[in-house]
Amino acid sequence: EQLFALEGGICQKCNLDAHSLYVRISALQPAERLSALCNANWALPKTSTALDRLLQSPKEGDFWEADHIVPVAEGGGGCGLDNLQTLCKPCHKAETARLRS
Repeated sequence: EQLFALEGGICQKCNLDAHSLYVRISALQPAERLSALCNANWALPKTSTALDRLLQSPKEGDFWEADHIVPVAEGGGGCGLDNLQTLCKPCHKAETARLRS
């Protein structure tokens, strides 16, 4: 809640307004969501189960997450709000993969 109050669900890497995308997708019928996500160049889940869940019942956490600026593995887990940033799911996934490589 505090991070959302500061950053409004806007990805700090790519500047996507992930909260607004969530609101827009949620307002659509399930049959319309896939097209809207593709039009937004959204990285779709890789499994059919995850994609079906996203299309049938999208959650805000499907669109953005809180990311530790200093990674937990490097001691950033116990830090406060100043060590968190909003990342859209694709940017968070990419950042996590970068840290693991």
